[in-house]
Parts: sequence; C-alpha cells; structure tokens
Amino acid sequence: MTSNEELVKELNDLKAEMRQMKEMVSMLLTMVVDMDDDEEEYGGPTIGGIDISRFNN
Repeated sequence: MTSNEELVKELNDLKAEMRQMKEMVSMLLTMVVDMDDDEEEYGGPTIGGIDISRFNN
C-alpha cells in the first residue's frame, strides 16, 4: 500500500473507534442519569438506612 492508502485506512479505523467511544460515553451517561433518577425516587443515597449528604446540592 502507498502511504496515502495507509493514511486513509488509519483515518477510517480512527473514525470507527471514535464512533464506538461516543456510543460508550452515551451509554454511560444514560446509566448515570438513570441512577440519579433512582436516587431521587428513593430519597437519595443511603448506607444502612443512614442518609448520605451530597456535596453538590
């Protein structure tokens, strides 16, 4: 392969990796938002029935 072909292949591989990373970040963000919703629904984070205060209220 010529250097141009190699660069095009590398760019395409990087684009595919970026798409996968974006999907993973989106999935993780969705999980965090869902966890936050669950905490509000149940009154916030607790350990053994003791409420844990949040730093960013």
